[in-house]
Amino acid sequence: MKIALFGSKDFDSLEYHLNDSLNFLKHDVTHIDIKDLVPIPYKYSYWASKLLKKYDSYLFEKVATKIIATAPELVICTYRFTHPDCIKLIRKGLPNVAIIHVNPDQMTTLEYQQIFVSDYDAYFTKDLFMVDFMKNKMGLNTFYLPEAFNPRVHKKVTTDRTLLEKEVNIDVVAFGTMYPYRARMVENLINEGIDIKLYGTPDKRFPRKQITDNFTNEFITGDRKAEILSGAKIVFNNFHFAEVQSANVKFFEIGGIGAFQICDYKAVLEEYSIIDVEKFTFKNIHEAADLIKFYLDKPLLRHELAETQRIHFMNNHTYEHRISELLSKI
Repeated sequence: MKIALFGSKDFDSLEYHLNDSLNFLKHDVTHIDIKDLVPIPYKYSYWASKLLKKYDSYLFEKVATKIIATAPELVICTYRFTHPDCIKLIRKGLPNVAIIHVNPDQMTTLEYQQIFVSDYDAYFTKDLFMVDFMKNKMGLNTFYLPEAFNPRVHKKVTTDRTLLEKEVNIDVVAFGTMYPYRARMVENLINEGIDIKLYGTPDKRFPRKQITDNFTNEFITGDRKAEILSGAKIVFNNFHFAEVQSANVKFFEIGGIGAFQICDYKAVLEEYSIIDVEKFTFKNIHEAADLIKFYLDKPLLRHELAETQRIHFMNNHTYEHRISELLSKI
């Protein structure tokens, strides 16, 4: 199928993995990033589009023209800030082509709610709460599509796990942007005597000493991410507070790599996991600390659970599986 994909080209983004997986499945994909179409650094263009209504319209008219010119059989959009007029222009230029939106994030990232006033043929979201709200309250043609992992990027490390743990020498690791909610939770673990190393982006606006003291100042992706997550004894994965009935993408990446994670309890995890979720989830931060302390000195159990989960995720939760589900709905 000939597909136009409109979204970020940044490595390890949803759109990056969709493009990679669609190509792996032999589809003909034209991947368009808004950064491809602006003559100035995108961070300035982004704010100009927020402040100047005419510039916003101009920018997305260029996007629509570019997408129409590719003559696709399907248009997939992921940006939440896409101007509704852009979708109108695409529909006018491609009257018989389905235009869909895939939202990979939790519900606090909906910008000005542009997707709700845009004429998409179908909407895909990972949160069952949002599926219900969008479908039954707003009457939108909405489908459930959980996050996933890319087996060509989120790969199992071939080094012996026991040797790798000795080499990496990390009890507990957490990674990502250190938002205040995440920092508070991590700080509670530190106060419980847990040694935790932090990778990703620190919070420069509201830094906390206990957090900055544990930061490695390294942003991990690709093979390095797999090495650190697999080499750490435990990955602490605390979901955003707006993950109402959903899991973050880290849940699938960690599982797909074959690392051992402890994360927030969500009922929906029972759908994703082949392991009893009570074995690796917590309902309060003290349960998280207790679970971490329980598993730290049980490497064989950790490795067995992680490998069982990895095989299950490989068979059920890759982007190829999600694309198959998506195409079956349209």
